[in-house]
Amino acid sequence: MEELGLFKDDTDIIEELKSNNMPDYLKIKTYKDHLLNEKKYYYPDALIEWIAREHLGLQRSEEELFKIREEALSNMKRIEEEDKIGKEQCKKIEEENKIKIL
Repeated sequence: MEELGLFKDDTDIIEELKSNNMPDYLKIKTYKDHLLNEKKYYYPDALIEWIAREHLGLQRSEEELFKIREEALSNMKRIEEEDKIGKEQCKKIEEENKIKIL
């Protein structure tokens, strides 16, 4: 793998990464590292990845976005169900504690 040198500005690193034969995920990771370490972009990882994908022209497909949305919705439903179960268990424990005190 060709090692990336020092870059004068963002266009240099973008052009070098675009023309490099490394896999897309490594291009994205390299550019994310550049944004974090060199440009001092201290934002959430998802935002940094979105910026890197936009700059490198490696946007997600509609299919990938749909899959991510479905996974997020599934996780939200699971968390809500776990939260509901946890609240029910807390109520049971509180009732048991009330009975023990009486």
